[in-house]
Amino acid sequence: MLVIRKMKIKKFFYLVFVPVIAIAILSCAEEDNDDLIDDRDKFLGTWNVNETCTRDSYSVEIVKDPSNSSQVIIENFWLIGYHEKAPYAIVAGNNITIPKQQMCNNGANEVSGGGTLSKNKISWNYTVNDGADLYTCSATYEKP
Repeated sequence: MLVIRKMKIKKFFYLVFVPVIAIAILSCAEEDNDDLIDDRDKFLGTWNVNETCTRDSYSVEIVKDPSNSSQVIIENFWLIGYHEKAPYAIVAGNNITIPKQQMCNNGANEVSGGGTLSKNKISWNYTVNDGADLYTCSATYEKP
């Protein structure tokens, strides 16, 4: 009788506790969490710019906007200089959008447009209105 009872306890242990322990171990496994990836990261840094409108070639610096987790700031956009109020852009996946906004310290230039990142290149289309002229620009940003 004692032998039968030990066998039942052993069988009960294997049927109940082993699966519970296995599930507990598996639930502790590290999971891939794509929600923790910041889409902005691939846009950050210094970019060499080749622009089709009157601004020629120059560099910009794209940095995270500390006030908004989906936005970046594009320093020296349209060759306005690093001391001027730079436009912000919204990043979603490989797309970057500059909503209509005023840039420069005096707010004299209105900008809007967008681009797409592919490999290490951003292809842009945007407009800039400086109050006298409306510029329709295409640009390519490439990592140096």
